[in-house]
Amino acid sequence: MPIKTQIDALLQEKMDRKDFLKYAGGVLLAAIGVTGVVRMLLGNRALTGTISSDDVNKSSGYGKSRYGK
Repeated sequence: MPIKTQIDALLQEKMDRKDFLKYAGGVLLAAIGVTGVVRMLLGNRALTGTISSDDVNKSSGYGKSRYGK
């Protein structure tokens, strides 16, 4: 079946908001993948569980160095 007819059939289908959100979530997972969604929500460091020493040394702000320095 050509894609155009599949899209037309999908657009003609009656669905409520709940069904639409389920379908949109399924399409998102199919397009990005489960690990992509987890990485997007948690950030790259959450998957590895480690923070390099370079990340700690590059950070700045209140409390990152001695007072008066």
